[in-house]
Amino acid sequence: MIAQILNNGITTENPDSLNRKIRIGNLIALLTAVTMFCYTPLYFYYNQPAGIFNNGFFFTASLMTFFLIGRKKYIRAFFFHVCCGFIYFIEGTLTYGLQTNLHFYLFIMCMISAVMFDDRKTIQGFIAFAIVSFFGLITWLQFHKPFITTLEQSETIQTIIGNVNLFLLFIISSLFILFFKEEMLKSQTRITEQKTVIEEKNKDILDSIQYAQRIQSALLPSKNNLQLLFPDATLYFQPKDIVSGDFFWIFQNENHRFAAVGDCTGHGVPGALMSVLGINLLHEIVENKGVINPAEILDELRSGIIAAFDKEGKSSEYKDGMDISLVRIERESNTYVFAAANNSLYHISGKELEERRADRQPVGYSHTLIPFTQQEFSFQPGDSLVLFTDGFADQFGGPKNKKFRYQPFKELLLENPNANLEAQLSESFEAWKGNQEQVDDVCVLVIKL
Repeated sequence: MIAQILNNGITTENPDSLNRKIRIGNLIALLTAVTMFCYTPLYFYYNQPAGIFNNGFFFTASLMTFFLIGRKKYIRAFFFHVCCGFIYFIEGTLTYGLQTNLHFYLFIMCMISAVMFDDRKTIQGFIAFAIVSFFGLITWLQFHKPFITTLEQSETIQTIIGNVNLFLLFIISSLFILFFKEEMLKSQTRITEQKTVIEEKNKDILDSIQYAQRIQSALLPSKNNLQLLFPDATLYFQPKDIVSGDFFWIFQNENHRFAAVGDCTGHGVPGALMSVLGINLLHEIVENKGVINPAEILDELRSGIIAAFDKEGKSSEYKDGMDISLVRIERESNTYVFAAANNSLYHISGKELEERRADRQPVGYSHTLIPFTQQEFSFQPGDSLVLFTDGFADQFGGPKNKKFRYQPFKELLLENPNANLEAQLSESFEAWKGNQEQVDDVCVLVIKL
Protein backbone atom coordinates (compact mmCIF):
# COMPACT_ATOMS: atom_id res chain seq x y z
CA MET A 1 0.00 0.00 0.00
CA ILE A 2 2.73 2.46 1.01
CA ALA A 3 4.80 1.47 -2.04
CA GLN A 4 1.84 2.24 -4.30
CA ILE A 5 1.43 5.66 -2.67
CA LEU A 6 5.13 6.46 -3.01
CA ASN A 7 5.08 5.41 -6.70
CA ASN A 8 2.08 7.62 -7.48
CA GLY A 9 2.78 9.50 -10.75
CA ILE A 10 6.01 7.66 -11.57
CA THR A 11 6.50 6.57 -15.20
CA THR A 12 9.36 4.93 -17.08
CA GLU A 13 9.41 7.93 -19.42
CA ASN A 14 10.61 10.20 -16.60
CA PRO A 15 14.34 10.52 -15.90
CA ASP A 16 15.53 8.91 -12.69
CA SER A 17 16.12 12.30 -11.06
CA LEU A 18 12.47 13.30 -11.56
CA ASN A 19 11.12 9.95 -10.35
CA ARG A 20 13.26 10.33 -7.23
CA LYS A 21 11.71 13.75 -6.56
CA ILE A 22 8.23 12.33 -7.13
CA ARG A 23 8.80 9.61 -4.52
CA ILE A 24 10.12 12.20 -2.06
CA GLY A 25 7.13 14.45 -2.79
CA ASN A 26 4.74 11.55 -2.19
CA LEU A 27 6.52 10.72 1.08
CA ILE A 28 6.24 14.33 2.29
CA ALA A 29 2.56 14.48 1.37
CA LEU A 30 1.95 11.13 3.12
CA LEU A 31 3.71 12.19 6.33
CA THR A 32 1.81 15.49 6.30
CA ALA A 33 -1.57 13.80 5.80
CA VAL A 34 -0.94 11.22 8.56
CA THR A 35 0.31 13.87 11.01
CA MET A 36 -2.66 16.17 10.37
CA PHE A 37 -5.08 13.26 10.72
CA CYS A 38 -3.56 12.23 14.06
CA TYR A 39 -3.43 15.79 15.46
CA THR A 40 -6.97 16.83 14.59
CA PRO A 41 -8.69 14.81 17.39
CA LEU A 42 -6.63 16.76 19.96
CA TYR A 43 -8.07 20.05 18.69
CA PHE A 44 -11.54 18.55 18.75
CA TYR A 45 -11.01 17.41 22.33
CA TYR A 46 -9.84 20.84 23.47
CA ASN A 47 -12.46 22.59 21.34
CA GLN A 48 -10.01 24.56 19.17
CA PRO A 49 -11.78 25.42 15.87
CA ALA A 50 -8.71 27.28 14.55
CA GLY A 51 -6.54 24.20 15.00
CA ILE A 52 -9.20 22.01 13.36
CA PHE A 53 -9.33 24.43 10.40
CA ASN A 54 -5.53 24.62 10.06
CA ASN A 55 -5.10 20.85 10.19
CA GLY A 56 -7.99 20.31 7.79
CA PHE A 57 -6.44 22.81 5.39
CA PHE A 58 -3.03 21.08 5.37
CA PHE A 59 -4.62 17.61 5.21
CA THR A 60 -6.62 18.69 2.14
CA ALA A 61 -3.49 20.26 0.63
CA SER A 62 -1.69 16.90 1.01
CA LEU A 63 -4.48 15.08 -0.83
CA MET A 64 -4.38 17.77 -3.53
CA THR A 65 -0.63 17.19 -3.86
CA PHE A 66 -1.22 13.47 -4.51
CA PHE A 67 -3.83 14.41 -7.14
CA LEU A 68 -1.52 16.83 -8.96
CA ILE A 69 1.37 14.34 -8.95
CA GLY A 70 -0.95 11.65 -10.30
CA ARG A 71 -1.90 14.02 -13.13
CA LYS A 72 1.84 14.47 -13.86
CA LYS A 73 1.80 18.14 -12.87
CA TYR A 74 4.88 17.62 -10.76
CA ILE A 75 6.31 21.11 -10.39
CA ARG A 76 2.87 22.55 -9.60
CA ALA A 77 2.37 19.86 -6.96
CA PHE A 78 5.73 20.54 -5.29
CA PHE A 79 5.22 24.30 -5.38
CA PHE A 80 1.66 24.01 -4.06
CA HIS A 81 2.64 21.79 -1.12
CA VAL A 82 5.60 23.95 -0.09
CA CYS A 83 3.47 27.10 -0.19
CA CYS A 84 0.70 25.43 1.85
CA GLY A 85 3.32 24.28 4.35
CA PHE A 86 4.53 27.85 4.83
CA ILE A 87 0.95 29.04 5.29
CA TYR A 88 0.18 26.30 7.83
CA PHE A 89 3.24 26.83 10.01
CA ILE A 90 3.06 30.64 9.93
CA GLU A 91 -0.68 30.64 10.70
CA GLY A 92 -0.30 28.04 13.46
CA THR A 93 2.47 30.04 15.12
CA LEU A 94 0.49 33.30 14.95
CA THR A 95 -2.59 31.53 16.29
CA TYR A 96 -1.12 29.67 19.27
CA GLY A 97 2.28 31.29 19.85
CA LEU A 98 5.92 30.27 19.88
CA GLN A 99 5.40 27.57 22.48
CA THR A 100 3.98 25.25 19.78
CA ASN A 101 7.41 25.34 18.09
CA LEU A 102 5.73 25.28 14.68
CA HIS A 103 8.02 28.06 13.47
CA PHE A 104 10.96 25.63 13.50
CA TYR A 105 9.24 23.66 10.73
CA LEU A 106 9.99 26.57 8.36
CA PHE A 107 13.52 25.20 8.07
CA ILE A 108 12.08 21.83 7.03
CA MET A 109 10.37 23.70 4.19
CA CYS A 110 13.77 25.13 3.19
CA MET A 111 15.22 21.64 3.02
CA ILE A 112 12.27 20.36 0.99
CA SER A 113 12.45 23.23 -1.51
CA ALA A 114 16.20 22.68 -1.98
CA VAL A 115 15.57 19.03 -2.85
CA MET A 116 12.41 19.38 -4.95
CA PHE A 117 13.34 22.29 -7.24
CA ASP A 118 16.13 22.74 -9.76
CA ASP A 119 15.70 26.45 -10.35
CA ARG A 120 18.18 28.30 -8.13
CA LYS A 121 16.07 31.45 -7.90
CA THR A 122 13.06 29.45 -6.69
CA ILE A 123 15.13 27.76 -3.99
CA GLN A 124 16.74 31.03 -2.91
CA GLY A 125 13.31 32.67 -2.80
CA PHE A 126 11.85 30.01 -0.48
CA ILE A 127 14.92 30.03 1.79
CA ALA A 128 14.83 33.83 2.05
CA PHE A 129 11.10 33.73 2.77
CA ALA A 130 11.61 31.07 5.49
CA ILE A 131 14.35 33.09 7.24
CA VAL A 132 12.35 36.32 7.11
CA SER A 133 9.21 34.52 8.36
CA PHE A 134 11.10 32.79 11.18
CA PHE A 135 12.60 35.94 12.64
CA GLY A 136 9.50 37.95 11.79
CA LEU A 137 7.33 35.59 13.86
CA ILE A 138 9.72 35.73 16.82
CA THR A 139 9.83 39.53 16.69
CA TRP A 140 6.06 39.91 16.27
CA LEU A 141 5.19 37.58 19.13
CA GLN A 142 7.62 39.37 21.45
CA PHE A 143 5.35 42.43 21.31
CA HIS A 144 1.95 40.94 20.45
CA LYS A 145 -0.13 38.16 21.91
CA PRO A 146 -1.15 35.12 19.80
CA PHE A 147 -4.55 35.36 18.11
CA ILE A 148 -5.90 32.80 20.58
CA THR A 149 -4.95 33.26 24.22
CA THR A 150 -5.11 29.93 25.99
CA LEU A 151 -6.23 29.41 29.60
CA GLU A 152 -3.57 28.70 32.18
CA GLN A 153 -4.57 25.05 32.38
CA SER A 154 -4.23 24.87 28.58
CA GLU A 155 -0.76 26.40 28.52
CA THR A 156 0.71 23.20 29.92
CA ILE A 157 -1.01 21.25 27.15
CA GLN A 158 0.33 23.68 24.55
CA THR A 159 3.83 23.22 25.98
CA ILE A 160 3.43 19.46 25.75
CA ILE A 161 2.22 19.83 22.16
CA GLY A 162 5.23 22.07 21.47
CA ASN A 163 7.60 19.42 22.77
CA VAL A 164 5.78 16.79 20.73
CA ASN A 165 6.21 19.03 17.69
CA LEU A 166 9.95 19.21 18.34
CA PHE A 167 10.07 15.43 18.63
CA LEU A 168 8.09 15.08 15.41
CA LEU A 169 10.41 17.59 13.78
CA PHE A 170 13.35 15.35 14.66
CA ILE A 171 11.54 12.20 13.44
CA ILE A 172 10.36 13.80 10.19
CA SER A 173 13.81 15.25 9.47
CA SER A 174 15.44 11.88 10.11
CA LEU A 175 12.93 10.02 7.93
CA PHE A 176 13.34 12.58 5.17
CA ILE A 177 17.15 12.33 5.26
CA LEU A 178 17.10 8.51 5.40
CA PHE A 179 14.60 8.29 2.56
CA PHE A 180 16.57 10.78 0.48
CA LYS A 181 19.78 8.85 1.15
CA GLU A 182 18.09 5.59 0.15
CA GLU A 183 16.85 7.17 -3.07
CA MET A 184 20.32 8.49 -3.82
CA LEU A 185 21.81 5.03 -3.23
CA LYS A 186 19.22 3.49 -5.55
CA SER A 187 19.99 6.12 -8.14
CA GLN A 188 23.72 5.49 -7.78
CA THR A 189 23.10 1.75 -8.21
CA ARG A 190 21.07 2.37 -11.36
CA ILE A 191 23.79 4.67 -12.71
CA THR A 192 26.43 2.02 -12.00
CA GLU A 193 24.34 -0.66 -13.72
CA GLN A 194 23.71 1.61 -16.72
CA LYS A 195 27.42 2.47 -16.84
CA THR A 196 28.26 -1.24 -16.93
CA VAL A 197 25.77 -1.85 -19.74
CA ILE A 198 27.09 1.13 -21.72
CA GLU A 199 30.70 -0.01 -21.23
CA GLU A 200 29.82 -3.53 -22.43
CA LYS A 201 27.99 -2.19 -25.48
CA ASN A 202 30.77 0.27 -26.17
CA LYS A 203 33.29 -2.60 -26.02
CA ASP A 204 31.17 -4.65 -28.43
CA ILE A 205 30.88 -1.70 -30.82
CA LEU A 206 34.59 -0.95 -30.53
CA ASP A 207 35.48 -4.59 -31.19
CA SER A 208 33.23 -4.56 -34.26
CA ILE A 209 34.78 -1.34 -35.58
CA GLN A 210 38.29 -2.67 -34.99
CA TYR A 211 37.37 -5.82 -36.90
CA ALA A 212 35.98 -3.59 -39.65
CA GLN A 213 39.35 -1.81 -39.66
CA ARG A 214 41.06 -5.14 -40.31
CA ILE A 215 38.74 -5.76 -43.25
CA GLN A 216 39.30 -2.27 -44.66
CA SER A 217 43.07 -2.58 -44.18
CA ALA A 218 43.00 -5.86 -46.10
CA LEU A 219 41.38 -4.08 -49.06
CA LEU A 220 43.77 -1.13 -48.98
CA PRO A 221 47.21 -1.61 -50.58
CA SER A 222 49.92 -2.57 -48.12
CA LYS A 223 52.99 -0.36 -47.79
CA ASN A 224 55.09 -3.15 -49.33
CA ASN A 225 52.86 -3.30 -52.41
CA LEU A 226 52.89 0.49 -52.61
CA GLN A 227 56.71 0.55 -52.53
CA LEU A 228 56.94 -2.23 -55.14
CA LEU A 229 54.73 -0.31 -57.57
CA PHE A 230 55.92 3.20 -56.66
CA PRO A 231 59.39 3.17 -55.08
CA ASP A 232 60.05 6.14 -52.78
CA ALA A 233 56.29 6.82 -52.49
CA THR A 234 55.12 8.57 -49.32
CA LEU A 235 51.77 7.84 -47.66
CA TYR A 236 50.29 9.80 -44.75
CA PHE A 237 47.01 8.10 -43.83
CA GLN A 238 45.28 9.27 -40.63
CA PRO A 239 41.62 8.26 -40.11
CA LYS A 240 39.53 10.51 -37.89
CA ASP A 241 38.01 7.45 -36.24
CA ILE A 242 39.25 3.87 -36.31
CA VAL A 243 38.01 3.26 -39.86
CA SER A 244 38.21 5.78 -42.64
CA GLY A 245 36.10 7.34 -45.38
CA ASP A 246 39.33 8.26 -47.19
CA PHE A 247 41.05 5.54 -49.19
CA PHE A 248 43.92 5.04 -51.64
CA TRP A 249 44.12 2.56 -54.49
CA ILE A 250 46.87 1.39 -56.83
CA PHE A 251 46.95 -1.03 -59.75
CA GLN A 252 49.38 -2.15 -62.44
CA ASN A 253 48.84 -3.89 -65.77
CA GLU A 254 51.28 -4.58 -68.60
CA ASN A 255 51.63 -1.01 -69.77
CA HIS A 256 50.23 1.29 -67.11
CA ARG A 257 50.33 2.12 -63.44
CA PHE A 258 47.26 3.57 -61.74
CA ALA A 259 46.89 5.45 -58.48
CA ALA A 260 43.88 7.08 -56.86
CA VAL A 261 42.95 8.81 -53.61
CA GLY A 262 39.29 9.10 -52.67
CA ASP A 263 37.28 10.98 -50.04
CA CYS A 264 33.90 9.34 -49.43
CA THR A 265 30.80 10.95 -47.98
CA GLY A 266 31.11 11.00 -44.19
CA HIS A 267 33.75 9.33 -42.07
CA GLY A 268 33.88 6.50 -39.57
CA VAL A 269 31.77 3.43 -40.34
CA PRO A 270 29.51 5.02 -43.03
CA GLY A 271 32.52 6.46 -44.84
CA ALA A 272 34.41 3.16 -44.55
CA LEU A 273 31.52 1.24 -46.11
CA MET A 274 31.49 3.71 -49.01
CA SER A 275 35.26 3.34 -49.40
CA VAL A 276 34.91 -0.47 -49.59
CA LEU A 277 32.32 -0.01 -52.35
CA GLY A 278 34.63 2.40 -54.19
CA ILE A 279 37.67 0.09 -53.99
CA ASN A 280 35.68 -2.91 -55.21
CA LEU A 281 34.20 -0.92 -58.10
CA LEU A 282 37.64 0.32 -59.17
CA HIS A 283 38.96 -3.24 -59.22
CA GLU A 284 35.95 -4.36 -61.24
CA ILE A 285 36.22 -1.49 -63.75
CA VAL A 286 39.99 -1.58 -64.33
CA GLU A 287 40.93 -5.23 -63.74
CA ASN A 288 37.88 -7.08 -65.02
CA LYS A 289 36.43 -4.68 -67.57
CA GLY A 290 39.82 -3.43 -68.76
CA VAL A 291 38.88 0.28 -68.78
CA ILE A 292 42.11 2.30 -68.82
CA ASN A 293 41.10 5.92 -69.53
CA PRO A 294 40.77 7.80 -66.19
CA ALA A 295 37.73 9.81 -67.32
CA GLU A 296 35.91 6.64 -68.40
CA ILE A 297 36.88 4.94 -65.14
CA LEU A 298 35.24 7.79 -63.15
CA ASP A 299 32.13 7.64 -65.37
CA GLU A 300 31.86 3.91 -64.71
CA LEU A 301 32.54 4.44 -61.01
CA ARG A 302 29.76 7.01 -60.80
CA SER A 303 27.33 4.69 -62.58
CA GLY A 304 28.23 1.87 -60.19
CA ILE A 305 27.68 4.01 -57.09
CA ILE A 306 24.34 5.35 -58.33
CA ALA A 307 23.22 1.82 -59.23
CA ALA A 308 24.25 0.55 -55.78
CA PHE A 309 22.12 3.14 -53.96
CA ASP A 310 19.30 3.64 -56.45
CA LYS A 311 17.29 0.45 -55.91
CA GLU A 312 13.90 2.10 -56.37
CA GLY A 313 14.58 4.73 -59.01
CA LYS A 314 14.95 7.55 -56.47
CA SER A 315 18.52 8.56 -57.20
CA SER A 316 17.80 12.22 -56.48
CA GLU A 317 17.25 11.37 -52.82
CA TYR A 318 20.77 10.00 -52.35
CA LYS A 319 23.72 12.32 -51.81
CA ASP A 320 26.25 9.54 -51.18
CA GLY A 321 29.38 9.43 -53.26
CA MET A 322 33.00 10.50 -53.21
CA ASP A 323 35.57 13.01 -54.39
CA ILE A 324 38.51 11.32 -56.06
CA SER A 325 41.66 12.01 -58.03
CA LEU A 326 42.87 9.29 -60.42
CA VAL A 327 46.08 9.16 -62.44
CA ARG A 328 47.39 6.72 -65.06
CA ILE A 329 51.18 6.82 -65.44
CA GLU A 330 52.81 5.84 -68.76
CA ARG A 331 56.11 4.00 -68.30
CA GLU A 332 57.73 4.64 -71.63
CA SER A 333 56.59 8.13 -72.64
CA ASN A 334 57.07 9.87 -69.27
CA THR A 335 53.49 11.11 -69.33
CA TYR A 336 50.48 10.74 -67.08
CA VAL A 337 46.75 11.06 -67.69
CA PHE A 338 44.72 12.67 -64.95
CA ALA A 339 40.98 12.85 -64.18
CA ALA A 340 39.34 13.88 -60.93
CA ALA A 341 36.12 14.73 -59.18
CA ASN A 342 36.55 17.75 -56.88
CA ASN A 343 40.02 16.57 -55.74
CA SER A 344 42.88 18.34 -57.48
CA LEU A 345 46.40 16.96 -57.94
CA TYR A 346 49.76 18.67 -57.38
CA HIS A 347 52.69 18.14 -59.76
CA ILE A 348 56.00 19.02 -58.11
CA SER A 349 59.06 19.50 -60.30
CA GLY A 350 62.08 20.79 -58.41
CA LYS A 351 60.89 23.88 -56.49
CA GLU A 352 57.85 24.38 -58.70
CA LEU A 353 54.36 23.16 -57.84
CA GLU A 354 51.59 23.09 -60.42
CA GLU A 355 47.98 22.31 -59.58
CA ARG A 356 45.99 20.05 -61.92
CA ARG A 357 42.41 21.05 -61.35
CA ALA A 358 39.59 18.57 -61.01
CA ASP A 359 36.09 18.62 -62.51
CA ARG A 360 33.66 20.38 -60.15
CA GLN A 361 31.32 17.44 -59.62
CA PRO A 362 31.34 14.40 -57.34
CA VAL A 363 31.41 10.74 -58.21
CA GLY A 364 27.78 10.15 -57.33
CA TYR A 365 24.40 11.64 -58.09
CA SER A 366 24.28 15.30 -59.17
CA HIS A 367 21.63 17.30 -61.01
CA THR A 368 23.76 17.43 -64.18
CA LEU A 369 25.64 14.21 -64.91
CA ILE A 370 28.38 15.55 -67.18
CA PRO A 371 31.03 13.09 -68.45
CA PHE A 372 34.34 13.50 -66.70
CA THR A 373 37.30 15.01 -68.56
CA GLN A 374 40.92 13.93 -68.55
CA GLN A 375 44.20 15.74 -69.16
CA GLU A 376 47.60 14.44 -70.24
CA PHE A 377 50.87 15.90 -68.96
CA SER A 378 54.56 15.07 -69.30
CA PHE A 379 56.99 14.71 -66.41
CA GLN A 380 60.69 14.49 -65.72
CA PRO A 381 62.27 11.68 -63.70
CA GLY A 382 62.39 12.78 -60.08
CA ASP A 383 59.12 14.75 -60.27
CA SER A 384 56.36 14.01 -57.76
CA LEU A 385 52.59 13.72 -57.97
CA VAL A 386 50.60 14.52 -54.82
CA LEU A 387 47.12 13.03 -54.49
CA PHE A 388 45.26 14.13 -51.37
CA THR A 389 41.92 14.68 -49.66
CA ASP A 390 40.76 17.86 -47.94
CA GLY A 391 41.31 16.55 -44.39
CA PHE A 392 44.78 18.04 -43.95
CA ALA A 393 43.96 21.55 -45.21
CA ASP A 394 40.61 21.67 -43.36
CA GLN A 395 42.02 20.77 -39.94
CA PHE A 396 41.41 23.44 -37.29
CA GLY A 397 44.24 24.39 -34.97
CA GLY A 398 47.15 26.76 -34.56
CA PRO A 399 47.23 29.80 -32.26
CA LYS A 400 43.93 31.21 -33.63
CA ASN A 401 42.13 27.86 -34.09
CA LYS A 402 41.72 28.29 -37.84
CA LYS A 403 42.00 25.90 -40.80
CA PHE A 404 45.45 24.87 -41.96
CA ARG A 405 44.48 25.85 -45.57
CA TYR A 406 45.93 24.80 -48.92
CA GLN A 407 48.66 27.41 -49.40
CA PRO A 408 50.57 26.36 -46.23
CA PHE A 409 49.98 22.75 -47.32
CA LYS A 410 51.71 23.48 -50.65
CA GLU A 411 54.57 25.23 -48.85
CA LEU A 412 54.96 22.23 -46.55
CA LEU A 413 55.28 19.89 -49.54
CA LEU A 414 58.02 22.09 -51.03
CA GLU A 415 59.76 22.87 -47.75
CA ASN A 416 62.37 20.12 -47.60
CA PRO A 417 62.21 17.62 -50.47
CA ASN A 418 65.01 15.48 -49.03
CA ALA A 419 63.40 15.02 -45.61
CA ASN A 420 61.24 12.12 -44.46
CA LEU A 421 58.03 13.53 -45.88
CA GLU A 422 55.70 11.18 -43.97
CA ALA A 423 57.24 12.19 -40.63
CA GLN A 424 57.20 15.83 -41.70
CA LEU A 425 53.49 15.68 -42.60
CA SER A 426 52.66 13.86 -39.37
CA GLU A 427 54.58 16.29 -37.15
CA SER A 428 53.11 19.34 -38.88
CA PHE A 429 49.56 17.99 -38.67
CA GLU A 430 49.80 17.04 -34.99
CA ALA A 431 51.49 20.32 -34.08
CA TRP A 432 48.78 22.31 -35.85
CA LYS A 433 45.93 20.21 -34.42
CA GLY A 434 47.26 20.39 -30.86
CA ASN A 435 44.45 19.56 -28.43
CA GLN A 436 41.71 20.14 -31.01
CA GLU A 437 39.62 17.25 -32.29
CA GLN A 438 40.51 15.91 -35.72
CA VAL A 439 37.73 17.12 -38.03
CA ASP A 440 38.07 14.67 -40.93
CA ASP A 441 40.02 11.72 -42.31
CA VAL A 442 43.39 12.58 -43.85
CA CYS A 443 45.06 10.88 -46.81
CA VAL A 444 48.10 12.23 -48.68
CA LEU A 445 49.85 10.05 -51.28
CA VAL A 446 53.07 11.37 -52.85
CA ILE A 447 54.36 9.38 -55.85
CA LYS A 448 57.97 9.83 -56.94
CA LEU A 449 58.11 9.51 -60.74
